[in-house]
Amino acid sequence: MRSKQAFKNMMANMILQVIVFLSGIVLPRFFLEAYGSSVNGLITSTNQFLAYLSLAEAGVGTASVIALYRPLASNDYKNINSVLSATNIFYHKAGGAFAGLLLVLTAIFPYIASEQLPASMMRSMLLILGTSIFVEYYFLGKYKVFLQANQKGYVLSLVESVGTIATLVVSIILIHLNINVVLVKSVVTIVFILRFLVIRGYVRRKYPVVSFTEKPDYSSLHQRGAALYHQVIGVIVNNADVAILTVMLGTKSFLEVSVYGIYNLVAYAINILLSSFSNGMTAGFGEVISRDEESVLKQSFSSFEFLFYIVLFTVTTLLAVLILPFVYVYTINMSDVNYYRPLTAVLFVAIVFLQNLRIPSLTIISAAGHFKETRGQATVEAIIKIVVSLVLINKMGMNGVLLGTVCSYIYRSAITLMYNAKNLVLGSGKVTAIRIIRNTAATAVLIGLELLFVPQTMSSFLTWFIYATAVGIISFSAFVLLNLLFEPNEFESIKDRLKSVFGRK
Repeated sequence: MRSKQAFKNMMANMILQVIVFLSGIVLPRFFLEAYGSSVNGLITSTNQFLAYLSLAEAGVGTASVIALYRPLASNDYKNINSVLSATNIFYHKAGGAFAGLLLVLTAIFPYIASEQLPASMMRSMLLILGTSIFVEYYFLGKYKVFLQANQKGYVLSLVESVGTIATLVVSIILIHLNINVVLVKSVVTIVFILRFLVIRGYVRRKYPVVSFTEKPDYSSLHQRGAALYHQVIGVIVNNADVAILTVMLGTKSFLEVSVYGIYNLVAYAINILLSSFSNGMTAGFGEVISRDEESVLKQSFSSFEFLFYIVLFTVTTLLAVLILPFVYVYTINMSDVNYYRPLTAVLFVAIVFLQNLRIPSLTIISAAGHFKETRGQATVEAIIKIVVSLVLINKMGMNGVLLGTVCSYIYRSAITLMYNAKNLVLGSGKVTAIRIIRNTAATAVLIGLELLFVPQTMSSFLTWFIYATAVGIISFSAFVLLNLLFEPNEFESIKDRLKSVFGRK
């Protein structure tokens, strides 16, 4: 049953991430060509600053999901509802705190951004995009927590998939009608509110026993502080780039942020695509850990890591070979700033690889709720990131900030892999290291060979797509065959799992 639920969650999440990927690639180009690089930079910068305000959530979601694993495993709805009632109260407080912080940021943001665009536009953009996050905290959060913990994440993914498609279509229509950019962005908020209504209706109809009025069990969310700490560090590490560029580069910051945003939209799309694997698996691993099924955990983790690394190293190869020609075609009509930057491309490839290398181990750490135990690692990661970025930005500009991210990810990925092997999936370190070395060597060879045949400037997306298809097929096939050759038993184990998912004998 767990395998089927995990498979449904993973597939729905993958569908969502493909849709988000396509939307994230297509929509910014319309904004870029219709409104220019400065407005595109404003949108990117606004989203990153709002990520800092999202800390008002205070770790409630993560702590609530972990607290629900055990009562859900035993169908103890009295305790389930007690946890959800506490979650609801904390989310209401988070929504209020976020609203207050949003108003403060709205007042000062034009001055932080050196008044590069009209203050009214910048403030309106913040309020419109911030409203979506407010709805998330104040109304939607409690329902998402329940569905995620109950391994019904596929419901959230499917609803969000439809919402993303609707947002994409309506936004493109409004852009073609030359509607003001702030009004176009308001579509996102409207769709988000509709998504909340659908999810609330589903939970009330499917789980009438669920209640948010039970006596709240605040003690069940004892992990909230540790989870918040990790959220703070995560926001610093993952969103500091744009904040540093916006503040440190003065009146040209939106142009540089626009360049960063184009490269990052590719990186971000790949990251969320890869994270769909872990998002679909975390609840299942959490149930296994709560039941102390050590042998099941060890085998399940090995299979998950085996498959994930095939995908990760395939994607890394594709990114290294195709990111520069993609950016060239994507910005071919833009002349207000130089987007074609080979060193920036190399650094983004390294960032994507290093950030996702730890995903299998980090999934187990999250499922086990080991937030307090890993706070020190997160702190060191953030310090490395900020110090290196600030030291190098004056000499290297954007690339200095990216190099700071690379240094911090090298540390955090290595320490995460070691922590998991030592404390959770015992003895997995050697196998993980061998898999990384084997696939890294193959990646280097494939990138070197494919760069001999793939031009780094192209004239159309059709040409790029043809090369991308060929490179994708060759790379994926190579990694599948390589790993099958070295680990045939793991491959057979995965085949057996897939048969059980589809109900075959």
